[in-house]
Amino acid sequence: MSTIELIQEAFNNHNIKYRMVETEQISFIDAGYNIQGGPTVRFHFISQNRDDSNDVQIRIFGLLNKIGHDKRSAILEACNKVNSELRFLKFYVDKEGNLSGQADLPTKTSEDCVGECCFELFIRSMQILDQCYHYFPEAYYSATVSDNNEKLLNTLNALKDLRDNPITIKTDDEENK
Repeated sequence: MSTIELIQEAFNNHNIKYRMVETEQISFIDAGYNIQGGPTVRFHFISQNRDDSNDVQIRIFGLLNKIGHDKRSAILEACNKVNSELRFLKFYVDKEGNLSGQADLPTKTSEDCVGECCFELFIRSMQILDQCYHYFPEAYYSATVSDNNEKLLNTLNALKDLRDNPITIKTDDEENK
């Protein structure tokens, strides 16, 4: 049995809904999950279609997309926080600015447990996302709040300056006197 078929068998045994995608180079299981209070994300359990290993990459897409450069440092700080506190799943921002999660199975995982290992990582990842996802939108939007607070403070300071140093403009009537 191929690695993907072993994962497929475990998911079938646990009534997990998924779809299987096969190409010449890779095969993967695509399973969705609705984060509590968050988006629907896609889990991909990817196998390289080699007979010599049960190497599986687990990637989670759709956490946050197209993060601008002005927000990336806040999101990366949230990634560092979650990555340092939790095991099994790591988060990163790719070069397109998309927040993703990842885990990997060891290459030499035996055939008798590869499917169950993927199922366990699927369940653990869902628990981690339910527990920690909120850090990412909080980081994203707190950067906006901070930026807005700075703009508001600058506006208030400008208004104080105008109050203390009013600008007077003479009207035509005042100039003719």
